[in-house]
Amino acid sequence: MSGVDPEHLGDLISKLTKTTKLGQHLEHALIWQEWEHIIGKPLMDSARPVGVRDGQLRVEVANNVLMHKLAYRKWDMIGRINRLARKELVHDIFFLLADDDTPES
Repeated sequence: MSGVDPEHLGDLISKLTKTTKLGQHLEHALIWQEWEHIIGKPLMDSARPVGVRDGQLRVEVANNVLMHKLAYRKWDMIGRINRLARKELVHDIFFLLADDDTPES
């Protein structure tokens, strides 16, 4: 073996998270993983995260009524996400209506 100590996988992932685009996407995966906790079980099937860009989470919603309801909960949701991430992962949420032909998951 060479004189270089092998890195622990956890240390390597931590470095990737801090220094690369891939790491940033891994952090954003937390939103999908914890979506039920972020939005609440009753709303989980009617709204879903679709992407994060420049700190703005985009959430697709089923209808205008839900969009209006979630607009009032936006800051609570941002707080939950950032507490889970233990840092500011998102600073805004943009809600958009789902296409009528978009299948619900």
